[in-house]
Amino acid sequence: MQIMHTNHNIKPWMENRDIMQFKVFVINLDKSTDRMAFMQQQLNQLNIEYERVPAVYGKELSEAEISNIFDKKTNLEKYDKVLNVGEIGCYLSHVNCWNDMIDNQINYALILEDDSILDKGLVDLIESVGKLAEQWDYIKLCHGRKKKDIIDFITLNDQFSLGTCLKLPSSTRGQFVSLSGAKKLLATAMPISRPVDIDIQHWFEKELACFVVRPFPVLEADFDSEICHLENRHFAKKHPLKRIWQKAAFEVNVRLNSRNLPKVSNLKN
Repeated sequence: MQIMHTNHNIKPWMENRDIMQFKVFVINLDKSTDRMAFMQQQLNQLNIEYERVPAVYGKELSEAEISNIFDKKTNLEKYDKVLNVGEIGCYLSHVNCWNDMIDNQINYALILEDDSILDKGLVDLIESVGKLAEQWDYIKLCHGRKKKDIIDFITLNDQFSLGTCLKLPSSTRGQFVSLSGAKKLLATAMPISRPVDIDIQHWFEKELACFVVRPFPVLEADFDSEICHLENRHFAKKHPLKRIWQKAAFEVNVRLNSRNLPKVSNLKN
């Protein structure tokens, strides 16, 4: 069951649903009440209305359910480790958000995982993104272990810029997804073959128009990984030669597709 939390002190532009359908999703496991309390406090302080999306708990998926959406052969063709149930559940949680966007014709959404530290400028950023031309699919708001080089950028407001990069940062802690982006992501989601953040890094396979916000407005909070609690991904059987080959193929493909990077200047209305 989805739980809706409404803050009535929201900004007027968020109430104008006739102009732009917008939603904030917070992905949260039912058992992770401390994480939800952490997110709720931040979102209340920012006067942001949101919807809690119950995360898919991979450990509770049956073998039949997993076999319907996951194929080990495809997984190992595209990734060097067999996905654990936590990674599958995480991917499905994002799929649920994308499906909601399509079902309700949401023009764009902010999708947050429940271990996020939110910048105070997030509200102004939401407004800035809502003013962009509708020629984007996915906007990354967070980074993984390595920050990626920006190729070109525009200024969104006094605090944030929006740029393009060949290699998207990992992590799906925070992102904007447009309706067109949700459709493209769903069209290529099944069977699940990579962790969701790694899959989105292969933007050229999905023809995604992707951008990155700097400085990053969503940072990692000090919570233990729930994916690793289910089955430590670092102990998964690795295929080093396969990894070398896949990484080399990725490097080649990302450079061959550099000409297909979207022009960030086209987003300015």
